[in-house]
Amino acid sequence: MKHQPDDLPPSGLDDLDRALRAIRPEPRSSLGPEIAGRAARGEQPRRSARSRAARLGSIAAVVAVLCAALARGGYAPPLDAFAATATIDRCCQDLDGEGKADDGLLVESVGRHRVRHLMVYEENDSDHAWTPGEGIRFVRDGQPAFSTAVAPESLVTREFCCSDYDGGGDADDGVLVVASRSGDVLLAALFDRPDSSVSNPLR
Repeated sequence: MKHQPDDLPPSGLDDLDRALRAIRPEPRSSLGPEIAGRAARGEQPRRSARSRAARLGSIAAVVAVLCAALARGGYAPPLDAFAATATIDRCCQDLDGEGKADDGLLVESVGRHRVRHLMVYEENDSDHAWTPGEGIRFVRDGQPAFSTAVAPESLVTREFCCSDYDGGGDADDGVLVVASRSGDVLLAALFDRPDSSVSNPLR
């Protein structure tokens, strides 16, 4: 091999350059038996951080392709599986119209907006929070619905506004309560103020 001018060592280092170029790295004689011994003991080779990152990247790509294929086939994972949930406990107001501010509202929301669970309870132990054993006045899971059929003339509708009932961080939620004149709660739902950016009026 003919050296180009850039390959030539600085003046006075010719001997060192020749010695370095004569080096031929070879594995030590004990390396082969050491590798065989480790394999016989079942020891697995260590993966580098780069190989672990590459493996994780491959897994993520497979998951993305699988989700896309499922979506094209008419199935997509429910949004609730990825959305954060929040539980808000607001006490105490006169929600049932019996004249005492002893009613609390427990709301579990998904994605800081959609109501998944709602409960009206009656505060009994003065801690201003739901605890097992307190009276449950109304429970609902999912969409708003009346708990029973009652003659319309015996119903009283009350609105309470405004507080953060859904965990979204803004005091822009109201509560709509429909109760009988005897105080039985038949419906409870959240609503957004008219100037709210959320379009869903009853939740």
